Amino acid sequence: MRRFVGYLALVVILLAGLAFAAGWWVVHRALPQYDGTASLPDLKQEVTVDRDTWGVPHIRASSLEDLYTAQGYALAQDRLWQMDVLRRAAAGQLAEVFGPMALRLDREYRTLGLYLAAEREVSRLDAETRGALEAYARGVNRYIEERRNKLPWEFVYLGYEPRPWKPSDSLLIAGYMYQTLTRTWETELKRAKLAALVDEQRARELYVTDSPLDRYIVGDARNPAAGPAPAKTTAGASQTREAGARASPPGPPTASGDWRAAQKLLEQFDEEVRAGLGSNNWVVDGTHTASGKPLLANDTHLQLSQPCIWYILHLTAPGLNVKGFTLPGAPGVIIGHNDRIAWGFTNNGADVQDLYMEAFNPNNPREYLVNGKYVPAEVRTERLRVKGREDESLEVTVTRHGPIVRREAGHSYALRWTALEPGGLGTSYGVVGRAQNWQEFREALRGVAGPAQNAVYADTDGNIGFIVAARIPQRKKGNGAVPVPGETDDYEWTGYIPFDELPQALNPPGGIIATANARVVGPSYAHYLTDRWASPYRTARIYELLPQNRKLQPTDFLAIQNDIVSLPHRFLAEQLVRVSTTAQPKEAKARELTARLAGWDGRAQAASVETTFVEYTRQALLRNILQPHLGRATTLYEWRDAVFLEKALRERPASWLPEEFQSYDELLLASADQAARLLSEDTKQAESSAWRWGRANALVMRHPLGRSGWRARLLNIGPTEQPGTVYSIRAAQPSHGPAMRFVADLSDFDNSLMNITLGESGQYGSPHYRDQFSAWFEGRGLLAPFSDAAEEKVRAHRLRLLPGGGRPAAKP
Repeated sequence: MRRFVGYLALVVILLAGLAFAAGWWVVHRALPQYDGTASLPDLKQEVTVDRDTWGVPHIRASSLEDLYTAQGYALAQDRLWQMDVLRRAAAGQLAEVFGPMALRLDREYRTLGLYLAAEREVSRLDAETRGALEAYARGVNRYIEERRNKLPWEFVYLGYEPRPWKPSDSLLIAGYMYQTLTRTWETELKRAKLAALVDEQRARELYVTDSPLDRYIVGDARNPAAGPAPAKTTAGASQTREAGARASPPGPPTASGDWRAAQKLLEQFDEEVRAGLGSNNWVVDGTHTASGKPLLANDTHLQLSQPCIWYILHLTAPGLNVKGFTLPGAPGVIIGHNDRIAWGFTNNGADVQDLYMEAFNPNNPREYLVNGKYVPAEVRTERLRVKGREDESLEVTVTRHGPIVRREAGHSYALRWTALEPGGLGTSYGVVGRAQNWQEFREALRGVAGPAQNAVYADTDGNIGFIVAARIPQRKKGNGAVPVPGETDDYEWTGYIPFDELPQALNPPGGIIATANARVVGPSYAHYLTDRWASPYRTARIYELLPQNRKLQPTDFLAIQNDIVSLPHRFLAEQLVRVSTTAQPKEAKARELTARLAGWDGRAQAASVETTFVEYTRQALLRNILQPHLGRATTLYEWRDAVFLEKALRERPASWLPEEFQSYDELLLASADQAARLLSEDTKQAESSAWRWGRANALVMRHPLGRSGWRARLLNIGPTEQPGTVYSIRAAQPSHGPAMRFVADLSDFDNSLMNITLGESGQYGSPHYRDQFSAWFEGRGLLAPFSDAAEEKVRAHRLRLLPGGGRPAAKP
């Protein structure tokens, strides 16, 4: 028996070893070639791809066509599976490889029809843009062909091969990001439901537009020099009650019982989790810097996943020398600098999606009403392939406004969205890399359809600027904040805001421009962009920090990007401290923590118990104020909750004070008591020392295949305690945050900083899979050399891509 057990153990060890060896072989055989030579028959001339110690490629070509071919090849080397997943997501083809779990997302994207829009746009593109996409596709396809039997392990694990890359696939990925950055139609539905529950005055107050912390860049009547305010005006009266019938309120939230429930509670209430996004950028002129030249910073806040969404590279060809960040699947550089200018983007949030309530014929569900007559709707049947089971059919109905995206409470809602309009996907922000000055930068953005971004700009001549560039609708009536009737032409779009009337400014007084998704235009700006601006706290904090140092350097900008002061939490803490001088909470833990707030500076450190307590108090306070009016629909309220709450605490209107409380002070103390009790329940820890903010707000970066078990442990990062809140400049949420950091030094681009969350490679066995994570998480900047001499010092690899009859690719 002992011998048998010994043999069995030996067999188990051998099998485990064989499994490990097989896994190692599958992973490592797919790693790309970084040195030597490789053949790209479509090239006209040789292209060089140098990679530095972080795996960042510098691609040098003799023509733009060869450059984009080589870029497609290099991106496929590092991110092929991610590129395939992104295009599949946008096309609604995930279930084909992931199975039924992906059907919900597939139905959504098939309904939108982004793949149809992308295919249509390819035929409309100008020759130069189409040529760039075709060249990029040739590079991707060459890599797919040469690595057909050595694909990344995800393809092997899921049992499929990538189909050839098409120019429309790059547009699909642009559409995917467009959807990510402009998705507001569900918010419009929620707003309509809330508006139906309260009177018009309360609805306006819930969605308060103004804040004393707003910093307008354009259209400030108090400061005409802040920027131009076009004279032409458009209709845009506030709408809050034109949504039709009331909907039944949602069911009660699930009871919490552990720390994971606490995280879910945070996600439920944080306004930008619901938006899912955020970003910071700012620029200062030379009067604020040590060098006398501008500095520019940008960190885009997106979903944090494995691999990361951004990729750093340097592209050089005749007429182009640009370094920065691109999306896998997209040619060019989207954010970065060339040898003359630098630029960065944040999401503007302009409302480019409207919902129309269509009146369908009760006797013929394929007809809908248009100006008194029933007309046929377009109906198409989508076939969804599902791994492991039979295909599914999806019937999509499309009206003159767009696809029907929701049917509920007796209404059919059609979505009109700029991305689905002709020309909506045709030009991306990757076109600005060749601009050499402000005028050329503006002209490069003139043809961009969207999504609407706040662009900040700087150049080596010392200029700084700001512009919003995109197709932003003008409406005959209303502003699209809630669904509107679709059976007449009353709420139709009449066009887009003319480019020259979009918000823009050059060299404003003060020499500082900052945006962080908050309001950028004042009351005197003539056109309507949105009233769903993000809360102004990050912007206000940036403006608070920048003037403190008149000799700014890149490291100072990096420090600001990592600032973790949370202004609304600091404000609420001050309110609690003030109240506690005359009265105390009833709960012992609430009294203890309120006392600790007296010396708290609002820094949301990972070890901070104060942040957790204040956040729970904020949530309880908001519930106590809103539930008497909204009931269970309180969970639908979003976007301006922090601004609404701060305004209520400053002005203390009797109309919002719940009947059971005599004063706002009493309400504050009761909310603190509720917070302490809920924290004990959620954490199952009686000691407040266990209520660390980092645990409640733990970072998790998930791989699409890291759902559970060994895959989660092997592929995912976290949970890792992290500092910051949704309102701090370092915007930190469990799965959202700064997906990149960029600081451009216009006095010497070799001093610029660039960092992504994980690494350049999306392949697990690569040394560049996670090598940037520590620097990103700890907030350390990574130098991004730009000159030939500086890049040569850090060069680690050189791959020569040979045209036509070049030698076959060397084996890695």
